[in-house]
Amino acid sequence: MSTRRSAKSLSRLPIIRIAALGAVLVACSATQNSTAPSAPPESSAPNGPKVRADDGVLRIGVLLPASGEGAAIGQSARAAVRVAVAEANANGGVHDRPVELVIRDEGSDAASAAASFQQLVDSQVDVVVGPASSNVAISLASTIASSGLAACSPSASTIALDNIPSRTMLFRTIASDSLQAEAMAEAIEQTGKSSAAITFVDDGYGRPFAQALRQALARRNVPVKAFVGFAVNDDEFAPEAAALVATKAATIALVGDADAGSRMLVALANATKSSPREIVVNDALRRPMSIGVLGSITEAVRSKVVGVSQRVVTPNGDSDSGALLAAIAQLTKESATGLFATQAYDCANLFMLAAIRSGSTRADLIASEVVAVSVGGSACATFAQCANLLAEGRNIDYDGPSGRLQLGLNGDPTTADFETFVFDSSGRDVKKSMISVVANSR
Repeated sequence: MSTRRSAKSLSRLPIIRIAALGAVLVACSATQNSTAPSAPPESSAPNGPKVRADDGVLRIGVLLPASGEGAAIGQSARAAVRVAVAEANANGGVHDRPVELVIRDEGSDAASAAASFQQLVDSQVDVVVGPASSNVAISLASTIASSGLAACSPSASTIALDNIPSRTMLFRTIASDSLQAEAMAEAIEQTGKSSAAITFVDDGYGRPFAQALRQALARRNVPVKAFVGFAVNDDEFAPEAAALVATKAATIALVGDADAGSRMLVALANATKSSPREIVVNDALRRPMSIGVLGSITEAVRSKVVGVSQRVVTPNGDSDSGALLAAIAQLTKESATGLFATQAYDCANLFMLAAIRSGSTRADLIASEVVAVSVGGSACATFAQCANLLAEGRNIDYDGPSGRLQLGLNGDPTTADFETFVFDSSGRDVKKSMISVVANSR
């Protein structure tokens, strides 16, 4: 996922590599009239049974990366959860009790992630914000379901999570890559070209993504002349690139990861050097091009490359999103990238508001209300606004800082905004336009 990596390259890190984190945070009590939220203080989490009885105290576990490759995700996302909880506690908490936080490190692989998740279970949390990694989310899906906890990932966008059987307790505030496939198809249609060829990293990430893209193009009556996979560990992609060019497809769609995808882009650039054509790439290619990649692509070819990336960096400024970044800076006394901050903030608020609506802190009852608090009622953007509406007996539509959050029946966002981007002469990614996608809109 540029200097900020794209949603996909971050969310599908093989397993985010991070060192063990032992800190446990418990939110402090605040009065109804508090105006300045404070950071939840450190404390020791109690040990207890896997499934807690409803004791009236909502405990939110956080399973996000703290260091290593995933630190860029975890820094802002963890801080955003702390802001959400501090704001809630400054406005009376949930069920007139302060919300508590228990934070654990996602770990370096599936086993360490599972161990950290079990620590959260033993710490008697009710719900979990995380995990960040798509692979971890897939590996923990059945464990989440059997544990009796509900979880919400701010960044695991893999299509593999779309329809797995154990999704009743697992939610996402990041849109699935099935919506990114729709956005890529829209970008291809906008080129005005009459045909496309698709090439993709042939693994559990790339193949379903490419299949979704092919279906999205079919709905737009854009014929796909080739559907060519490539192995992530191949050293040479020239044969695949030549085969794609030989089809004479007007546009080539590339679904890749940051490494193999970049190398395939170079191969496509070489194969189309004499006759450049539009190349549409996914978000994993959104990063400053390396000197090697930039030097291998002519200006004529580079000008034909367009990327599509979900908006995952919380913008600064005078908006609700900007206010979130300001709150993070005030709470943590440090700057934050804003990466996945909005999505993590939304996860925490959805759980807290669902707990209020359900009248309980039991995870199953909270989970049953998560979708309901995101659609169909009076619009509200903050915990305080939404909690006041619930106190008046009204249904709510929590939209969060983005103003667009809306979950479908499977617990995934039904709408998402995607940026199209191009590369300038220095290889930096530059936003070009916006594409808004609604699930099953075509």
